[in-house]
Amino acid sequence: MTDVQFQRYEVVPNDPKAVLIIVHGIAEHGGRYCHVAEALACEHIACLLYDQRGHGASPGTRTHIDDFTWFADDLECIGEAAAKRFPGLPLFVWGHSMGSVVVMLAAIDGLKWARGIITSGCALDALPKLDGLVGGALKLGTALLPRLRISLRIDARTLTQVPEVQQRHMSDPLVPRTASLQLLYGFALACRKCRSQAPKITLPWLAVHGEADAVCPVSGSRALISAIASQDKRLVTYPGLLHEIHNEDDGARTVFFELMTCWILERAKGYTVPGIL
Repeated sequence: MTDVQFQRYEVVPNDPKAVLIIVHGIAEHGGRYCHVAEALACEHIACLLYDQRGHGASPGTRTHIDDFTWFADDLECIGEAAAKRFPGLPLFVWGHSMGSVVVMLAAIDGLKWARGIITSGCALDALPKLDGLVGGALKLGTALLPRLRISLRIDARTLTQVPEVQQRHMSDPLVPRTASLQLLYGFALACRKCRSQAPKITLPWLAVHGEADAVCPVSGSRALISAIASQDKRLVTYPGLLHEIHNEDDGARTVFFELMTCWILERAKGYTVPGIL
């Protein structure tokens, strides 16, 4: 069990039918998803959110991690704790952007407690492939200067088309503008592992992507759905939407929230606790 004391958020209705763990992306925090949690709670889905280590109000050097796989280990521990807290309820996971890669990494060998996975803005194709000279240079640079700060070149106008959300993002003190070279190299390595070992994944999976996403190309979600071995898998793309579908205008958000709600509740029907007849 991890000894990190994460900053946590939760919205739990009186009569939940399912539980959703939300895994945020790079250089942000779980608090940016509270509006999603509130919307889903109205549909009887409890939502648990947390700031990943080195993010938000959780401990650790800002946007740095010594080993990227720790993010996946943390999710595994949080899911196991949630399973004990909500016995009898099916657990789902939603990972956005870098969070989608964290979830994929965890699903390769774990997440046995999960009933299904949702990803949005999958980041599989967002970073260099680490081939040839590029990979060698990044590996050497990371070995020499692992904590070197690299600008993420964040422009909120590439995340959402809603001016109010753009302004909140750019003024949010918990949104750093740089990340360590170690984190970025580990992120790229994780993407490579996810591509090569995706056929090991058999969990039900819903991948969602905005077709106008310039941060993480929609090809990442297409590659994910093509590669995993799940029998129950679906890709939904939205023309004209950017990286943060959950932060687009009211109409787009409503459609996305309804998609998630229906997908989760359909798979929650008739759920029985593993090992119990």
